Amino acid sequence: MVRNIGIVIVSIIIIAIVLDAVVSILSRPQAGRKACQAANIPYKTVIAHRGASYWAPEETYFSYNIAKNVGADYLEMDVQRTKDDVIIVFHDDTLNRITNVAEVFPGRENDAINTFTIAELKMLDVGKWFNTSFPQRSRHSYSETQILTLDEVIDIATSDNGLYPLYIETKSPKNFPGIEEQLVQILQTRGYIAENENKINAPYAPVLFQSFEIESLLLLQKIAPQVPRIYLIDEDMVNQKGWDSLIAEAKQAQCAGIGPSGYLGWPWITGKAHRNGLLVHIYTVNKKWQYRLLDWFGADGFFTDRCELLMEFYVKPHKEPFKEILSHID
Repeated sequence: MVRNIGIVIVSIIIIAIVLDAVVSILSRPQAGRKACQAANIPYKTVIAHRGASYWAPEETYFSYNIAKNVGADYLEMDVQRTKDDVIIVFHDDTLNRITNVAEVFPGRENDAINTFTIAELKMLDVGKWFNTSFPQRSRHSYSETQILTLDEVIDIATSDNGLYPLYIETKSPKNFPGIEEQLVQILQTRGYIAENENKINAPYAPVLFQSFEIESLLLLQKIAPQVPRIYLIDEDMVNQKGWDSLIAEAKQAQCAGIGPSGYLGWPWITGKAHRNGLLVHIYTVNKKWQYRLLDWFGADGFFTDRCELLMEFYVKPHKEPFKEILSHID
């Protein structure tokens, strides 16, 4: 009996070793490390998805301040443009999910972002929904939180007289012709992109661009080639184009990497990207078992709503004790 148990244990260990070797061969994690180094991006990247959006309303002062204070590698955001040409940081195409637009502008709940002026958007509350949806994580201060402009997020990122790294998505860029040029101009003015051939003194790339639209990435590659670009990929894109075409598009735009959905993070996918010199940042992953599995499959980093948890998984020390950061919010 004991002998049989020993045989079973040894067999399980052998299978685990073989499986680990197969996954490593498929995913080629060392190639992912090289791709990160080539783009000057920290390997095993912690990307605070819309800020620390598990703990505070997404893409607000609070979510970005928490993520910055805990020490995430990048503050992630979506940019769109108002009717009066102000770039704001907001994810959805419409306002009804996370604002009180129905109360303030009845009948305009489903109107597009670019039908509102910045003054109108500043009248909306983007914090009350969070307190209502997540009472266990609610804070009084979250009420009456406003939508932020890109410049206001940069103010948060640079409040310590440094360039806290940003990871910026051009959201539905076809709805905002010329937003790429406007975005680059703002980042140049604020010191995130050096003009001409000057270099910025920063340990890692201070800004990354990302998009689901390859045309936007191609344009950004033309006007700001020094900024690393990430091609975001969802399941519909894979079904429509196939992985070979998507990888070819990413290489055409000279992207640093791809950003697939977590459901696409298989080792043969990360391996295909790595063999083509592309890093892999997977979205949006919030649990340790998911980090562990997809990390084993070769992911080079994650978009996460819980940057503090991913930092613990990667054994990256928090810049400030996390409980203390939350305790400072009323």
